[in-house]
Amino acid sequence: MTGSSSTVSHARETHARETTVHLRTPGESLTSGAQRAAAPASTTIPAAAEIGPPRQLSALDLHLLDSETAAAPMHIGAVMLLDSGRGPRGPLDAGTLRRLFAARLHLVAPLRRRVRTVPLGLDEPYWEDCAAVDLGFHVRHVRLPDGATDADLADYVARRHAQPLDRSRPLWECHLVSGLSGGRQAVYTKVHHAVIDGVSAAEIMGAILDISETPTATPLPEAGMRRDRTPSIVEMLARSAPKAVTRQSARTRAALDAVPTLLRTRDAFRAKHDDVPFNQPLTTTRSVAYTSLPLAAVKAIKKSIDGTVNDVVMALCTSALRNWMLDRELPIDRPLLAAIPVSVRTPEQFGSAGNQFSLMLSQLPIGENDPHARLKLLHNNLLVAKDRFGKQPPTLLHELTTMLTPALHGLPTRALLRAAAPTLPLVNLIVSNVPGPQLPLYLDGIRVLASYPVSVLTELSGSLNITVMSYDGHLDFGIVACPEAVPDVWDITTHLADALSELQRSS
Repeated sequence: MTGSSSTVSHARETHARETTVHLRTPGESLTSGAQRAAAPASTTIPAAAEIGPPRQLSALDLHLLDSETAAAPMHIGAVMLLDSGRGPRGPLDAGTLRRLFAARLHLVAPLRRRVRTVPLGLDEPYWEDCAAVDLGFHVRHVRLPDGATDADLADYVARRHAQPLDRSRPLWECHLVSGLSGGRQAVYTKVHHAVIDGVSAAEIMGAILDISETPTATPLPEAGMRRDRTPSIVEMLARSAPKAVTRQSARTRAALDAVPTLLRTRDAFRAKHDDVPFNQPLTTTRSVAYTSLPLAAVKAIKKSIDGTVNDVVMALCTSALRNWMLDRELPIDRPLLAAIPVSVRTPEQFGSAGNQFSLMLSQLPIGENDPHARLKLLHNNLLVAKDRFGKQPPTLLHELTTMLTPALHGLPTRALLRAAAPTLPLVNLIVSNVPGPQLPLYLDGIRVLASYPVSVLTELSGSLNITVMSYDGHLDFGIVACPEAVPDVWDITTHLADALSELQRSS
């Protein structure tokens, strides 16, 4: 698989004085001579003389990289719907979008870095600033047949989302999609989960988008673009040697410290509803669907139980899944078990890439008939889950992934996994709620109407993921599934709208 076999390693350390940014693919044709004259093939970004310290992947970042398979590509993404496709300068095109990325590449370091491995896997890999970034490769333009529907767009995104990223390059792609009904365009972006989590993804989006129709000037600092130093292979080996002495004892301590939490969590895992299609093995295909619901309506409902927006989001997902299962005559006598990503990013870590999250488990009471009672149950279940989550160290997920790196695939680790996870997947699905900006954003002067998350499926979490992002007065739901396990994924979006109406009537 190209996504997991070509991580870059170099024989010697080099630091270019500038970064070359290619704006066109070789041989790419433009429609007119004027366009060709106005669109240079490449540009450069001067580098600062000062170089930052080497930056390594964390154990969690490495786990997200290493756990990738053909059936489980580990990238996250989003689909942004654009207003009518006509900004002050007309419809967006690939050249304009590439120039926009080039002008802001110095603000978004993760889009310039690729993974550089340590020989023999003796240490965690490093992030390497690329001497050249080929935006002709990373930023692409596709035109669907005129009048393409949301379902057509979702099908295109699903096909692209099933494909792994090229590890010889920075781990991201951006697809401009034209041809949608009403003259609309969309932008689908995907970035490897080892690079960003949901919060840092929102921060990257903020660096590329503007808060008005007039694009913001983003001049390069006078000193040039800051880069991090990449050590030579000799230095990598030297840096890994002292770590090898302490790594085993540190991982052993992490394993022992994790035992109480794993044992407490074991019963929660056993509460998983086993008789649902979400828990079929992952396949190499994906289906995608999306919808938006008004945030004001959700806030009005939360007041009826003195709860949170997340309580209502979880209740909407619970009701939608309940009705989806009833449509298919599936049993609803047991609750579903959802994994909920929780950001543990500190104020000091905002503005940095990488992953700073942990997981919280909560039951979804699909067997409760009354929608308001279902909401109250969700509220109480989430309070219990938060209490359980609060009793574990916020860095537990990092500690566990440190414990589970390839150097420690011994019997004690496997025994701990069996104690905590008697069967896979561990949960029925992932439900995630990411806060976003409550004001309109613009891409090269074109208003972004919605931003639908397109998240990840893992062997541990099953064949369904529902991720929600709040944006400009609405909640944007993005659903990703394996179609063999969850057919008719668009039905879930219909049930989400019905669930909101149901809660409005009962609250």
